[in-house]
Amino acid sequence: MIDFTRKLLELARATRDWAGAIADAGTERRERVARYADQIVGTLARAIAAFECLEKEPGDKTAARIAIKELARLTGYVESLVAVLEGRIDGRRVHALKRRLEGLACEGLIVQSIRRADTTRIERLSAAEGYFRALADELRA
Repeated sequence: MIDFTRKLLELARATRDWAGAIADAGTERRERVARYADQIVGTLARAIAAFECLEKEPGDKTAARIAIKELARLTGYVESLVAVLEGRIDGRRVHALKRRLEGLACEGLIVQSIRRADTTRIERLSAAEGYFRALADELRA
């Protein structure tokens, strides 16, 4: 079973790679994608903070609840992002994104990743945050 944070990082890289295809979309659509990317960045930042607490104190129930809530929230944001992208990027790419999204929706992966909060998972979340931040910035440039 692949770790949730690894799946999220792969999804972030794929989404960031499509910035060029999204860039030729209308201004309104680009801004919508950029707003979703901003929401994802904020969600990832809160998840990272919770993971950092869990790395120091694995039994911190409040941090665990925050991490679960934030990682679960990502699925909704990514689903909304996919809806905005449909018709703007190649259908195979959208299908691949949906497949990756389905892999993220597994609650067991989220809980397992939280139980094993460590530097590697924090770095993956940070990298994913960077990819989504870059996407938002590029679409607004």
